[in-house]
Amino acid sequence: MKPGFSLVSLFVVLALLLIAAGCTQPSPATVPHSPEKTAMVNVTTNETLVAFVHEAVAYAQTHGKEAALAEFSNPNGTFVRGELYIYAYDFNSTTLAHPFSPEKIGVNRRYERDALGNLNAMDFINAVHDGTGYLWFYYENPVHNNAIEKKLGYVAKVDAGWWLGSGVYYGPLEQSPASSPDTPSSTQEIRDYVDSAAAFAKKNGKDAALVAFNNKSGPFTRGDLYIYALDYAGTALALAYQPQLVGTSFYDIRDSSGRYYTRTEIQLAEDGGGYLLYQYPDPARNFTVRYKISYVRPVDDTYWIGAGIYTSEEKLVDREIRQFVADAKSFVTTRGKARALAEFNDPNGSFTSGDRYIFAYDYNGTLLAWPYRPDLVGKNRLNETDPMGKNHIQAILSSARNRTGFVEYYSVDPLTNSTRLKISFVTDVDGTWVLGAGRYVEPDMVSLRG
Repeated sequence: MKPGFSLVSLFVVLALLLIAAGCTQPSPATVPHSPEKTAMVNVTTNETLVAFVHEAVAYAQTHGKEAALAEFSNPNGTFVRGELYIYAYDFNSTTLAHPFSPEKIGVNRRYERDALGNLNAMDFINAVHDGTGYLWFYYENPVHNNAIEKKLGYVAKVDAGWWLGSGVYYGPLEQSPASSPDTPSSTQEIRDYVDSAAAFAKKNGKDAALVAFNNKSGPFTRGDLYIYALDYAGTALALAYQPQLVGTSFYDIRDSSGRYYTRTEIQLAEDGGGYLLYQYPDPARNFTVRYKISYVRPVDDTYWIGAGIYTSEEKLVDREIRQFVADAKSFVTTRGKARALAEFNDPNGSFTSGDRYIFAYDYNGTLLAWPYRPDLVGKNRLNETDPMGKNHIQAILSSARNRTGFVEYYSVDPLTNSTRLKISFVTDVDGTWVLGAGRYVEPDMVSLRG
């Protein structure tokens, strides 16, 4: 038994005596209901959790901040007891003490996300605003080999400058069932799936539709595929696997590559619908962040819906496109730059076939080849943006500087004269210029799952 258990027992006994005498302070905030039906697998009671945190607060007030922080940060100290340990923060969300993440001490964590992609730093601040409070979040359990688990946190203020917390783990994240063979796996199938959900919503009304979309066992959830719904301000209305995020705004949230993906979705929905690529937690893989291609569309003038396929870089850029670009680079090597650019700019040449063609830029952003836009060849496009506001030329050049890479953006399809999502594979050529080719996600990118 680690030192300190006798203090907990004494604290609990004294607390019970004070309660009987009617001399206690107001009880801590009510424990929030779990957002999901999760079996209680923890062995630590919530009462023990509360006593533990208040014992730590008393320790800090008795021994002083510096000594307390040193003790709380000690993985072998008196405030590490099985799954229970104390963490400390200031009110700017800077870590002051943590026994299992010493590298985070002194780091501001306001914009860090938990395993579900939540920015929950302000949730902690709000919970401790009135002195004490509870909240649900997701974190590594050091007792279970740092597995991500659901956790009930209890926090308490030490003084106006800092606060303490601890938590009780409630077991591993609940994974979604595996995708079935009939689960959509292409862009056309995902669009059909979303269209069918929109038809359901129009027939049955918004309230009934949102109930169905929020039902993890309902007709619009198939493994890792689910319908999500948001309003035009970016507020979530339906998220079957993340019910705790319903009612929160996604408008200012960016994925790990910096994409304001919800803003793009809103614009696409306002324009009648479309596809996008971004990164988002996959419920079928313990909420690991992965690439996702979604199709979104409006339901009415109050909200829109979408669904997406989780995928990988290998699926987004298939062997055919990679080989096409490799062949173009070999052509440069064997025929020279001047001859290659003439071929790439020829709409009837060997490197132009429908909507598949080679484009080229130098690293200053000057267009060197585009068979369907000879009027732009020779012009500098470094600061141009696509219809969604992305500086795609700079993204192309940045990817190529790493020798090869891919980038997604919106471009006008020369065959349909419509703006579509395009995923291009690019490569460096002798350190001075870039060539690449891409494909549009419409009319159909197949076998995206992977």
